[in-house]
Amino acid sequence: MLDATLAATATDDGIALSLRIENPGPEPVTLDFRTGQRAEFTAYPAAEEGEGSDADRTDPVWRDGAGRMFTQALGSETVASGESVGYEGKWRDPPPGTYRIVGEVTATDRDVRAETVVDLG
Repeated sequence: MLDATLAATATDDGIALSLRIENPGPEPVTLDFRTGQRAEFTAYPAAEEGEGSDADRTDPVWRDGAGRMFTQALGSETVASGESVGYEGKWRDPPPGTYRIVGEVTATDRDVRAETVVDLG
């Protein structure tokens, strides 16, 4: 099993996103990809207090991969035991608001994701 953490840092022109995937297990883990895209970052309006935060019920306000082209080639990365890999993204000029940002690895047969909330008041 892989562990994931997502950091979001406000910058002058947006939000820098960093998804870190760590392999705490004793064996190496191979991530297989269908394209050159390694991670997807998606922003949703943050749920109001008392509401659920289920991404399936809310349309995203931004998706890093939307409108982008990725190489159409199979690829893989192996994460050794005790090692980690990182993937970066950038949300440029987001509108003010509070957002739940989800970062997930686009590897096949892997559900590796993390999320964080940012307030751009």
